[in-house]
Amino acid sequence: NTTTDIFPVPLDLLLAQAALESGWGTSRFAREGKNLFGMRTYNLTEPHMLPSNKPRKWGVKVYEHECDSVMHYINTLNNGTAFGKYQKLRDEGETDAIKLLHTLESYASDKNYFVKVEKIIKKIRTEYR
Repeated sequence: NTTTDIFPVPLDLLLAQAALESGWGTSRFAREGKNLFGMRTYNLTEPHMLPSNKPRKWGVKVYEHECDSVMHYINTLNNGTAFGKYQKLRDEGETDAIKLLHTLESYASDKNYFVKVEKIIKKIRTEYR
């Protein structure tokens, strides 16, 4: 929230996605790669980790610090071509995490992804505020 070149992402959306994608910070990608959001790379010359159960056409990005992972996530939602619906709704003034969540079809392949993230958002709203 201190920079002027990015739009902030609703905190409960950011936290819910990080919690789910990183297994509440316990996944191998979170612990070893400091990747809280499961961000992939198809450029296998940059720092990455290979998933154990997938073809080696892509890797999960490795960051120097968790903050780098957060900044990449925010930049991706704000500027990624796959997230035009998110950007349009945001530009129209929407700030509700659940409404914005449902524009992120390209984020995950899990058909239950929205249900899982929405459940975590509701948990954050009731237990941590």
